[in-house]
Amino acid sequence: MVRSGSGSNGGHDLRAGGRLSVREEEAAFLVVREEDPDDWLARFEKDGDFPAREWAENMARVYNRRLARRPTGPPTPPGTRPASYHPEP
Repeated sequence: MVRSGSGSNGGHDLRAGGRLSVREEEAAFLVVREEDPDDWLARFEKDGDFPAREWAENMARVYNRRLARRPTGPPTPPGTRPASYHPEP
């Protein structure tokens, strides 16, 4: 069983940055924000043959990889118009 979005989010916007990690509990693996491990984002229940650890670790790994590749600056420098820019008359 997988639950998502039920954590104590506290109004944090995940897009603001911050890596994810996995925390193991007795009944589940939780995907958490590294800077606040009590704030879980997804819960993967240890239920029978369901690979909860693998799902949680993959979620954190994919997000962290994308976070590391995200550009830090604007896609177009200020004052520059892309070649494909065509304003409406």
